Amino acid sequence: MNLREGTRRLALLLGAAGAIIGGVFAYAQLQSTMRQRADHKQFEQLANSDAVQQDRKDFLAGWVSIDSKTGERIQWDQQVDKGGIKTIHWTKDNEIESIETEDGQTLYPTPAPGVWSYFLIAILPMLGFFIPWGVVRAIGWTLAGFIQPTR
Repeated sequence: MNLREGTRRLALLLGAAGAIIGGVFAYAQLQSTMRQRADHKQFEQLANSDAVQQDRKDFLAGWVSIDSKTGERIQWDQQVDKGGIKTIHWTKDNEIESIETEDGQTLYPTPAPGVWSYFLIAILPMLGFFIPWGVVRAIGWTLAGFIQPTR
């Protein structure tokens, strides 16, 4: 029995399998990150459009609903029907809560994906390889200490 060669081959085999599994997880992370990036870009594009800027001016100029009991601004929905936007939902803090588009989508403020998301996509296949490879090599190294080579 050649423990050293067997351990090396097993480590490479499990490392390759781990890299493939890591690649599958990296692909799933890539899809999620790209979807989040697209949602962020689409919302920001609409939120910064001329139709929304004009609506914001009207909103800040006093065309808002006031609760007669508390005197506070209430959540406000504004029908826009231009620039691909059907309705803008505003919060009490003068921020956009959501935008309904003319094609029926509702867009919410979505943060842009962080650098960590992109880093994770790159590192997952490498982690998938090195974790099982390192574990098998460590176990093989430990077992080799208990086995005397034949002379």
